[in-house]
Amino acid sequence: MSLPFIRTCSVTLLAGTALASVAAHAAPSSHTSHASSPAPSGSRPASAAPGKTATSAASAVKNPPHDTTAAGRVEEVSVSGSGRSARTRSPGGGLMRVETAAKAVQSVTRDFIAKQMPSANVQQLIAMLPSVNVSQQDAAGLYSGQVNVRGFDQSEVGWTLDGAPLNDIGGGQFYANEVLESEDLENISLQPGSVDIHSPVVNASAGLTSMTMTNPTTKAGGLLDASFGSFDTFREFLRLNSGYIGNSGIRAMFAFSHTKGNQWRGPGQAEKFHYDFKAVKDFKNGSHTGLTVSYNDQINDSYLNPSLPNYLKSGYSNNYAADYTGVSSGANYYRLHVNPFRNVVAVLPTHIVVSPKITIDDSLYFWHGIGNGTGAGLVNASTGLGNQSVALDLNGASRALALTPSNQEQFRTGNTLSLHYKPDRHHDLSIGWWYEYSNELQFSPYGRVNQATGEPSNIWGTSSILQTTTGQDYNVRNFLTLTQVNMLFIGDEMKYFNDRLKITLGFKEAMVTRRTYNYTPGTTYNRNLHSAEPLPQVGLSWNFDRKNQIFVSGSTNFKMPSNTSLVDYYGTGKTQTQRGGASNPEYTIEEELGYRYNGDVIIGSVSFFNYNLSNRQQSLNYYLGGTANGASYSQTVNAGGQTTRGVDVQLGTRPIWHHLRPYVTFEYLHSTIDNNIAATTTSGTSDFLRTKGKTAIRSPHEMAGIGIDYDDGSFWFSGQIKYVGKQYATFMNDNAIPQYITNNIGMGYRFHNVGFMKSPQIQLNMQNLTGAKFRSGVYGFTTNAHATKGVFGGTIAGSAPSYYLQVPFSAMVTLSTGF
Repeated sequence: MSLPFIRTCSVTLLAGTALASVAAHAAPSSHTSHASSPAPSGSRPASAAPGKTATSAASAVKNPPHDTTAAGRVEEVSVSGSGRSARTRSPGGGLMRVETAAKAVQSVTRDFIAKQMPSANVQQLIAMLPSVNVSQQDAAGLYSGQVNVRGFDQSEVGWTLDGAPLNDIGGGQFYANEVLESEDLENISLQPGSVDIHSPVVNASAGLTSMTMTNPTTKAGGLLDASFGSFDTFREFLRLNSGYIGNSGIRAMFAFSHTKGNQWRGPGQAEKFHYDFKAVKDFKNGSHTGLTVSYNDQINDSYLNPSLPNYLKSGYSNNYAADYTGVSSGANYYRLHVNPFRNVVAVLPTHIVVSPKITIDDSLYFWHGIGNGTGAGLVNASTGLGNQSVALDLNGASRALALTPSNQEQFRTGNTLSLHYKPDRHHDLSIGWWYEYSNELQFSPYGRVNQATGEPSNIWGTSSILQTTTGQDYNVRNFLTLTQVNMLFIGDEMKYFNDRLKITLGFKEAMVTRRTYNYTPGTTYNRNLHSAEPLPQVGLSWNFDRKNQIFVSGSTNFKMPSNTSLVDYYGTGKTQTQRGGASNPEYTIEEELGYRYNGDVIIGSVSFFNYNLSNRQQSLNYYLGGTANGASYSQTVNAGGQTTRGVDVQLGTRPIWHHLRPYVTFEYLHSTIDNNIAATTTSGTSDFLRTKGKTAIRSPHEMAGIGIDYDDGSFWFSGQIKYVGKQYATFMNDNAIPQYITNNIGMGYRFHNVGFMKSPQIQLNMQNLTGAKFRSGVYGFTTNAHATKGVFGGTIAGSAPSYYLQVPFSAMVTLSTGF
């Protein structure tokens, strides 16, 4: 993180503080409240284990921890004087909370998060939710896997941290391992069918996932933990809380972690350095401002995701080679398949109470990322660059092994501004504007490799680039994307009959301009895409009483086409492999009908949903050249229309039968392709695959899960089992993953305070206790796995999909203490 960036963040925080301070003095404090204000002095979330708090037992008793739900209810907590007991009543062990919104909302709270592997990423933490199907690459959360929500992939879901967008602006991809450490994660909220009108996302046709970083405590202290586990994984984490800084009213926290582990199959390792920072300033009238920063620096050796034939042949032995065997076969050497990436996200959220009826919310953010997904291949001295013939300087050789990375550097900056006006007790009017400007450079330079050892000169692909004999860098892909977003939104939340009837109306107009500039010879230099999407939404809920609620909602969402769809591609043989062109955004119309029961012991919800999609944008992961040695790319495929219907069920309890909190979940999903998909025959003619009526990929008909939590304040146990039904990997449904079951167990013990150590804890987490081996997800889909006759009789060649493999038995032990 650069000094200018830190200075900019500091100046921005001071500016926000000053602005909020003016409003705080101008507005009467006696008539305002701040429902989302941080926990009291010395407290922590009720769901967190005592080992996760940085405060003393005395302060915990004075200010007992609490868990404020979406409904504003405070979950009951019993805290003993020793600091050992923190018995919470959060439903389902933290896998549910009371919700009242007129739409489906599925949440994971601190209670559950604190009992998982500390290194777990957000994908792993939401895997038990009914709408979610997760395929993970490793147990420790060092790699990003695949998330599907009601059959939609993660690039069709908006992801935010404290209001800042995290999706790749070009294609919508989301990388969970780069976001936030679990110790600093307060809660995760998934809206599987709708997006809030003020959310700053353009890749959210399937819903929104919001993450909140834990607020700094009001008292100075900290948290220290150390973990070690399977595959030589070890991890250190330290968080420091400043408490209030002098008389400024500002409190801050800083956290650092380091995680390193070997791959569970084949050679290689992953290493991650992560930093989180948060500062908060609250005012008596309810105004508040702050600064959230999360920085990640990671280098991972890549996993090879095999096709079914390769899996059947080599099983769990599929991966890159441990030893370098020379130039001709050296492209499979694991040292040439390294994924380095650095990124930082910063957001300055400010809430200003102007008067009892008027409030202003402003969220300024910045995102920067740089890195690549690498590959390797042989390159000839006489080759092509775009449509031109060029000669490469290979030190006199006619052929050489080269690094072939897929690089990108991305800058995103934006601001969301909204005004709320409450003219009376029946209405809450809002109006606002979101603006964003982004700059994304994507290039594929061929890097020099030591031909004797197979070692690349530079894994980042930013230096030691192969050059032509005329001194030009050899970039087979090189283009810039500029994206500008303007979104205007307006809404009203109405309450009648003593707030039993709630009606929410909203409308937003998202206007996106995307410009691409392709620097590869022979390609179209500039292509632009302008899109204006009207996005109305409506929600209605009726509370029969305090416990029973029904809701109905309708929403429209969209996803911009990938920027890669606008550019031309050439292979090294001067053959054009893709002709770019404008494509239409994915657009969804979604309806939901639901029922909730928010009882004193049992919490439950049922939601029926229906989607109609046009221009379905599927995110395709593939290896350049069709072999695993090529660079790893992601590209959007338009799958046409789709209809998705189903039901989600959740049920959890507060403590029953001596501290037990069970949780059950179920989803039925019926998702079908609405049209035949265009394809090219082996003779080069156009045809269509008979895909109409076929089941959509990554859409299992059934998923079900069972969770159990026991916590008596000292000893705790947490376990989860999930069943995932058969899911297809091709549009023609001629390749599939059989049904499977996953399992996770965690247990721990909290001790009395010892000296400076507050509530020390020992914790054990285990995954895949049976050591089962199977394909656990679709990495790269295809249209058809086998040669198929098209609608017009042409033969359409097949290609094999690739798959994630289930991680074997893994365990991690964690020692932690507050201080």
